[in-house]
Amino acid sequence: MKHSFPSDFENITSAHKKILVESEKILGKKGVSGLELKTIAKTLKVAPSTINYYYKTGEDLIFDTVLFSYGKYIQEIIDKAKDISDPEKVLRIWISNTFDWTTNLPGVGVILEFPRLVIKDDKKLPRKSEELLKLFSRSSASLGIQNVTFLCSAIRCLQKKQNFRLFKPAQIALFIAKDATYATFCSAIGFATLGGGLWVAGRQPAGRGSPAWRNFGFNPRKQMLDSVSGIIKLLKTS
Repeated sequence: MKHSFPSDFENITSAHKKILVESEKILGKKGVSGLELKTIAKTLKVAPSTINYYYKTGEDLIFDTVLFSYGKYIQEIIDKAKDISDPEKVLRIWISNTFDWTTNLPGVGVILEFPRLVIKDDKKLPRKSEELLKLFSRSSASLGIQNVTFLCSAIRCLQKKQNFRLFKPAQIALFIAKDATYATFCSAIGFATLGGGLWVAGRQPAGRGSPAWRNFGFNPRKQMLDSVSGIIKLLKTS
């Protein structure tokens, strides 16, 4: 089966984009279980056949939504950091946007990390699932390289007290191979921000009532951002 992702997000129709925007909201908040074609169709006031025109299966829609959201988040970071030479400011833009993205749309982040959650077993076509995962992995990997390269470039420039510049992926790989301290900071800041955002999202109260741990002054968002700031402080003095 030919899959209907990845889409050319820069040249999609307005109707197609509306589907992805609505899908991102639902997937981000409710996860895979909450994303149904009929729900999106009802929200957009269109016939389910309109969505089926763009997506052959629900898995295709979910994977395309993740790629759409991930690419949009990366582009927003690049746009905000444009013409900024201070590497710490650039790094904090990455941290802030990444933390907000994972916190506000945790369902998207979870699928990005665990794409097998999307797959439905098909005993008649056992190879279809693996082909689907491979296609998604290839598509998300290219975005992931772009994202990691941006993050690690900011960290390298801050470590070396240089103006921000974007290195090539091969250069970043060489820096990591030759500088264990640098590699540690890249991993620590990346995992703390991405993992921290998902961790905080899981601890946001569903209702208006205040969770018991707030009575003890524990604020997950503040604690995680303070932790990342502590890592940056160590980076600047390394």
